[in-house]
Amino acid sequence: MTNAFVRSWEITKLSFDVIKKDKELIGFPILAGIFSLIYLIAMIFPSIISQVLKGVGIDKFGSLEYIMVFLTYLGLAFIATFFNVCVVYTTKTRFAGGNATFGESISYAFSKTHLILSWSLLSATVGLLMNVIDQLAEKLGAIGEMVVKILNSLLGMIWSIITIFVVPGMVYHDLGPIEAIKKSVEVLKKTWGESLIRYYGLGLVSFLFVFIGVVVGIFLTIGLSGLGIWGIVAGVGLTVAYVILVVLIFGIANTIFNTALFVYADTGKLPQGYTQEVMQGAFRQKPKRGMF
Repeated sequence: MTNAFVRSWEITKLSFDVIKKDKELIGFPILAGIFSLIYLIAMIFPSIISQVLKGVGIDKFGSLEYIMVFLTYLGLAFIATFFNVCVVYTTKTRFAGGNATFGESISYAFSKTHLILSWSLLSATVGLLMNVIDQLAEKLGAIGEMVVKILNSLLGMIWSIITIFVVPGMVYHDLGPIEAIKKSVEVLKKTWGESLIRYYGLGLVSFLFVFIGVVVGIFLTIGLSGLGIWGIVAGVGLTVAYVILVVLIFGIANTIFNTALFVYADTGKLPQGYTQEVMQGAFRQKPKRGMF
């Protein structure tokens, strides 16, 4: 456990070094969050119409609900992927010894709109299918619903694992969605296998930061409660803001480290700023079993 934490902390520091050199990286997830919120608000009105039509018994409009779900998944996937491409491109440039500006990374992402849209369509389709499976599970009774939902969750986890290197595949090799998934699986086969989750260290450190922040926030809120309702609001607000900031920063660091792993697995070259010890620790080989 101690070795795992030490490695996790080392990974965190190396990934944060990239953020310190390219502070504009922080802007990409912020923009992703803003555009996602705007998109969700824009989707509220047609969703209400869908529910009204469904409520008055117009059955032929039942499919509209699925169309709205698909469009929601599509838009959110496109926004998230677009700004992830920006992060990976900035990181790629830094690893190569360059320094991409905010505008250059945005322009690069626009140049890959066709790939981003293709991937978003596939991602939204998978999301819709999983949504449909969950809805069908509700008709199977308590036990059947539980079993199907557990299996659906496992499929979702597998999907997220095998697609973890899709965006680096787009940026480094200009790959379409299917080719990018194949490349992602190839990288997994080459390196992690069963140790994927166990040695994925950034999550350990980010959890520790969130946990400490929440504990401190609780005591802070209790302390400020003497000031009345505004003291409680201030304490809760500061705690929530801290958690959001931690999630934001570690999300960027996570993408940076993913990119470093992709480079190391794909080329065998050590990304600039990372040590051989850290990379080999993250890529510890395990006996192959099953899929990986």
